Amino acid sequence: MSNKASLWVALVASVIVGTLAVIALPAQPATPPPPPTAESPANGTAEVPTKRDATVTVDADAEVGPLNNPAEYQNQSGPSQLLGPADERRIAQLAPTVVRGWFKPESYYDHVTETYNFNYASSGGSSRFYTYADQLRRLSKRIFANFDQCDPELMTPDHPDECRTVLKNGIRHYKLRYPSLRYIELFNEPDKTWEPAVFERPAMNVEDYYTWYKIGYSVVNEINAELDPAVRLHIGGPAAYTFESEFTEQFLDLYRADPDPAKRLDFLSYHQYRNGAHPAAVATEKETARRWLSERGLNPDTPTFVTEYGVFPGTNTGTTFEEDLLAHAAAMSTLGYYYLQGGTDMVMHWVWDHGENDRKSMLVDGADGQVYPYYNVVAMQRKLKSRRLAAISDSLDDNGMGVNVVASRDRSGVAVLATNYQWIDGTSTYDVHLTINDLPHEYRNGNILVERYLVDATTSNYAFDPALSDLQRVERYELPPQASLTTSFQLDRNAVSLIVLTPF
Repeated sequence: MSNKASLWVALVASVIVGTLAVIALPAQPATPPPPPTAESPANGTAEVPTKRDATVTVDADAEVGPLNNPAEYQNQSGPSQLLGPADERRIAQLAPTVVRGWFKPESYYDHVTETYNFNYASSGGSSRFYTYADQLRRLSKRIFANFDQCDPELMTPDHPDECRTVLKNGIRHYKLRYPSLRYIELFNEPDKTWEPAVFERPAMNVEDYYTWYKIGYSVVNEINAELDPAVRLHIGGPAAYTFESEFTEQFLDLYRADPDPAKRLDFLSYHQYRNGAHPAAVATEKETARRWLSERGLNPDTPTFVTEYGVFPGTNTGTTFEEDLLAHAAAMSTLGYYYLQGGTDMVMHWVWDHGENDRKSMLVDGADGQVYPYYNVVAMQRKLKSRRLAAISDSLDDNGMGVNVVASRDRSGVAVLATNYQWIDGTSTYDVHLTINDLPHEYRNGNILVERYLVDATTSNYAFDPALSDLQRVERYELPPQASLTTSFQLDRNAVSLIVLTPF
């Protein structure tokens, strides 16, 4: 890293640390918290719309390392949400590296007849599991499988043998059919504090979960030894419903105390839906996880995966469906920004097509190939370049509201993603003044193509105009050679814009 980049990193870090120091997060209650809900405005009175200026400065000569692009990591719902042909082409355009899907032991094994059907029908009978999993394989380089609980009759920690066999046979079968399967996440939100929905499995205490986790890692060790696959299986958990849960720390206590020399924790996983009103808080999660691991004598470099995140947990809503679509898209861009700042190893976009709450979907139900604003934001992330640049905005408040920016470059050009995040109750519009300094020599010796893409309430937005729901390029012009460039544009509330510079 250059001295200039180091100075930029120090400056950005000081701003973030100062910001996070004053965030007042709610204390963890002594009694179990209620089911997660989307945060609501403090009162029902909307602020008077305010127009502000934002100054954003990028140093194109100050690389701060590789860009761990959030667009590489994505989720799909279960087999009932099979993609149509045009939907599949849409996701292929996003080129995800890792895709997480759902593998259900209680569906592929009938404990009454003691028979397996690995190509079982979805709950609605509309698809077969292989068709679903084949899509995951085609659309990713690596499959991330959440293996959920066995049939409730088999979930007895004192007598786990049958479920252990079911888990091993399932993981082994799907690994043989899908060699790109790498990650096994054991169970989903075992620490849930709400009454499970029909498609959810019951909560369990952390001791019972760890009993099953021990079984999980022993199964993975056996399969790796038996198959010796080119892509070896990794296992992790506990897939807690939120980072703030004590469950994860208690899980780490049990892992530390486990005397088995073959124990393994290839990644630590959890979900995060609590930070719609203060997204900046997630920037410290990676460092907190490192501290938890270090305090227990465990490897602090254990990868940390946020396997689901967002701002509308479950079937929660904000204001109107149309406004929530945009708020969710801007939130995912903003949370991605802060997870980048904090160094989290993998944050997985949720979701291609949600079965119960479409405000979290990239794709439009019943309209094959049509997309919501969220898809277009991920498409803009995918246009970012491979190396991250030093960048700073003067218009982010202590909670992470305002204009955040991710800047990047490679040999093909420079790309800058700017988001005006206002959650569900902010009303600020920004005139953004973007300056990109110290452009490389190719920009000084040849012309520059400038392109800008936009997602807002009336642009690239299915809810406003289905005919123009694709990502819209709103500006395209050429500039003569120059070492620095300044451009201005407006970002309305929860708008996201990508600026791309290409030398020619």
